Amino acid sequence: MPNTQATSEHLFILARNNEFKSQALEYALRKIGVVPDSEAWRNFLDNMFLLLGITLLSVGVVFFFAYNWDDMGRFAKFGLLEAGILVMAIFATIRGLEHLSAKAAVLAASILFGALLAVYGQTYQTGADAFELFLFWAILILPWVLVTRFAALWLLWLILLNLSLILFWVQVVDSSQHEIPIELFLLLFALNGIALIIWELGRNVEWLQVEWLGTILFLATMTVLIIPTIITIADFDIIWQENILFGLATGLYIFVTIFSLWYYRYQRHNLLLLAICLLGILVAFTTLVGVSLPIDEVLLFLVLAILVIGQATLATKWLLHIKTIWKQEE
Repeated sequence: MPNTQATSEHLFILARNNEFKSQALEYALRKIGVVPDSEAWRNFLDNMFLLLGITLLSVGVVFFFAYNWDDMGRFAKFGLLEAGILVMAIFATIRGLEHLSAKAAVLAASILFGALLAVYGQTYQTGADAFELFLFWAILILPWVLVTRFAALWLLWLILLNLSLILFWVQVVDSSQHEIPIELFLLLFALNGIALIIWELGRNVEWLQVEWLGTILFLATMTVLIIPTIITIADFDIIWQENILFGLATGLYIFVTIFSLWYYRYQRHNLLLLAICLLGILVAFTTLVGVSLPIDEVLLFLVLAILVIGQATLATKWLLHIKTIWKQEE
């Protein structure tokens, strides 16, 4: 009989057949890593409180400057921020970037770097637009992002790029803000979509093996596509009267959704991302029905409520069915 790795399903089957007692089942689940042991819980809590403490410390420094801005001289402002960045950098160097505490210190230094740029702009009144602050912030911390290889720092860098693009569009390209910026949505889709593809291709890299990062990237990618899709469904004439790119965004949303359903169903099993796809379909289809039915508003809300419940039920049953199939395949 070939040796196969034990899974939680195998253990539960043995327990149901009275092959395992409850204590033995719990011990076996801990051994295969399904149920965390005390050491795993300590590591999780240490890492969580470390990152939470670093984040709160960095945010506290920013609010400290905001509250005491008028009472502090320029040398005190620059000195405190630069000292904080220097301390974090020295600690990370001495500790070694292979440790999470050192990476968290670099993350804190990166946040303080943004505060330093903001203080510089406010002190000397450079007249720079807000998008330039975020863009230079992203450029200056890029070496740390590349060297540290820390998923949280990479996410911060990507957020800065998104903010830079949004603010550039609002402040420079389309300052009037009278029209829906469909071009901006497509650019954001390209930016986050490329980041998602890089994450998918690099999942074998140790520091990228964090599912929460992929979930955030996928959610961001789908969000910037479904917004123009909903607008197009609500007013289909917008494609012909205002901008044909709304049709392109809708087509991209349909293609990405179908591809994602296939990919995360057959190639890389992920129920959460499948659920996100189904949620988008639910929202889009409900909107389509809502704008298509020429009935009384009260009755329409009743129909839509029943429709949402029905779609959610079908989606849940399908996801449970897929999960069962995956277990059988294993």
